[in-house]
Amino acid sequence: MSQSIKENIEKFGWQCQYVFDHDGEKEGFSYSIGFEESYDHPEIMIFGLAKETMHSVLSDIAEDIKEGLVIEPNKKISGILSGDYEVLFKPIVAVNIPEYAGIASDYYSKPFRIYIMFWPDKNNILPTEPNCELTVENEALKIV
Repeated sequence: MSQSIKENIEKFGWQCQYVFDHDGEKEGFSYSIGFEESYDHPEIMIFGLAKETMHSVLSDIAEDIKEGLVIEPNKKISGILSGDYEVLFKPIVAVNIPEYAGIASDYYSKPFRIYIMFWPDKNNILPTEPNCELTVENEALKIV
């Protein structure tokens, strides 16, 4: 598998890795592999959106990073999602990386950075803020 990851990174600069629970008990999530290698930028992980939506958002983020965007952790940022919605990126606690980004861990075989993107509710309130109306269980809050 790492050969196909390497080929995708060489061709596109990154690969989208989708992870899902075969039993359907937890929400699926996606993350990038290659941002660190291609752009010297932390990988990005997204929870709780449709597979195609997460891939599209990661693709847009990759383009923004190529154009010079540097995502800083723990700061709200607009322009990632359509509309006036803000998102927040938080680094994953290093001990959780192999469990949640095992394929990237195997690919890199060395420490790498990864941020989780938190997206807001319909009122533009982030899951890290009071009064957020979560529509999915936010596993991401448990690993940052």
